Amino acid sequence: MRKLVLSATLLLSVASFAQKDELKVLKKIYAKETISEKDLQEYKTASDALQTLATEESDKVYAKFYKSMYPTVVLASKGAKATVQDQMNLYKPEFIKEYGEVINETLEFEKKSGKKIYTDELIQEKKEFKETLNSLAMNLNNSSKFKEASLVFYSLYQFDPKTEGKALKNASILAVQSKDYLFAQKMYEEYLTSDFLINGVSYFGVNKVNGVEEEFNSKEERSKYISLGSHEKPKDIKNSTKKQEVLKVLALLYIQNGENEKAKTVYAEARKLAPNDEELRRGEFDAYYNSGYALLAGDEKLVTEINNSISDKKKYDELVKKRKEIFSKALPDFEKAYSIIPTDTNTKFILKTTYEILGQPEKAKAIN
Repeated sequence: MRKLVLSATLLLSVASFAQKDELKVLKKIYAKETISEKDLQEYKTASDALQTLATEESDKVYAKFYKSMYPTVVLASKGAKATVQDQMNLYKPEFIKEYGEVINETLEFEKKSGKKIYTDELIQEKKEFKETLNSLAMNLNNSSKFKEASLVFYSLYQFDPKTEGKALKNASILAVQSKDYLFAQKMYEEYLTSDFLINGVSYFGVNKVNGVEEEFNSKEERSKYISLGSHEKPKDIKNSTKKQEVLKVLALLYIQNGENEKAKTVYAEARKLAPNDEELRRGEFDAYYNSGYALLAGDEKLVTEINNSISDKKKYDELVKKRKEIFSKALPDFEKAYSIIPTDTNTKFILKTTYEILGQPEKAKAIN
């Protein structure tokens, strides 16, 4: 029994020693300014080994940290030869999200343990990484590569959703500019439910040189420029006051992508927030009118069939019944459109016609 205990203890000691060796290798390579192919191989080998060797909380935290950082080590190994495409290959949403999470987890662990191994470095790295992503997104935007710029802004948001809500806003706007409307719909759906829109605040200040009101990334940034004397008249605006504008764009995207029922719901929500917005009123009207009109797409052909079947009563009655069913389905849309803009000539005509076809002459007469 003593021998078994001794063996187990010996194995535990060897495992702990191995973990420390792997961590030493990883820490040494991670800190290098210039990384060789040999360094990359050693880093990968040590990282893979640590995944199974790590047993204590601290070792598991750093095992995850070094594994997640491997792609950045690969990019760093390319040095000045690293291209924009190399950066794009790295800065994908999945990686960025994991990268941000592992940095925050490591910072939280070091705060809890009281041992600042990477804290100062990670705080600086986080700041520089966000600046890199923002700069890359801006350059892509300036080159009219709107889809790529949108993806990078979205990555910036995923990296730090608590403080980079504006990046989600930029990603959404640029997605529309890219004309990838399905992607834009996804961005605006996330933007609509984001904490940035619901609880966030945007910070503005007037540039003293040109008198233009400019938006800042944070209150701290604005304070800095005001203290320098370049800006004045600070103004805070709750992002939730712009919700109807987000809903308006989302409704248009739903219509563009053939999701009219969702568009109707969104327009209704937007109009509650801005009942006097004429663009929203017209948009909701169009959504209902076009939806109803689309249901009547085959009516002309159906009328021809009815006229050609007068001698066949059974077929004639079936076709007339079918036509009534189609107009019955379209009726709620036309009634809603009429309630929104009762002065529209086309709506009055089609609604009156619908009532007549459905055998509701009194309602038809009430349409002036």
